[in-house]
Amino acid sequence: MKKLLVLVLLGYTLPVFAGGVGYINYEKVINNYQLAKNNLREIETKSAEIEQYLIQKEQEFNKIESPIQKKKFEETVKTELKSRENALNAYRSKKEEEVYVRVHAVAEKIRLEKGLDVLIDSRGVFSGGVDITDTLIQRLNSQPVK
Repeated sequence: MKKLLVLVLLGYTLPVFAGGVGYINYEKVINNYQLAKNNLREIETKSAEIEQYLIQKEQEFNKIESPIQKKKFEETVKTELKSRENALNAYRSKKEEEVYVRVHAVAEKIRLEKGLDVLIDSRGVFSGGVDITDTLIQRLNSQPVK
């Protein structure tokens, strides 16, 4: 009976010892994390290369006089453009995943250090919680970028 009473009392007091909720402003992290900024620049460069490709192909298209050759040229460019866009999307996904994995790993370390039960996006916080955004940004930027 004494053990049962201790377990019941312990059950009521456990929430008091809970670590709490932490939150992250992910957009702020991405805007201030050097790796994320570098990756975004690389993606923008590749996107600009596609735009240059289209400008070049438009100039070539304007020089073609035969309607049949124009049609064939359009089909070739459309296929090549789709291939380039698919490659860009795959590259973008890879770079976004790289950033997310690093952010998640460092955020998890901070969560454990601070004894927090969970981390959520700051958009879901109306009041309370522990903001770890700035700590996360500082730790991420102190890591070497591979």
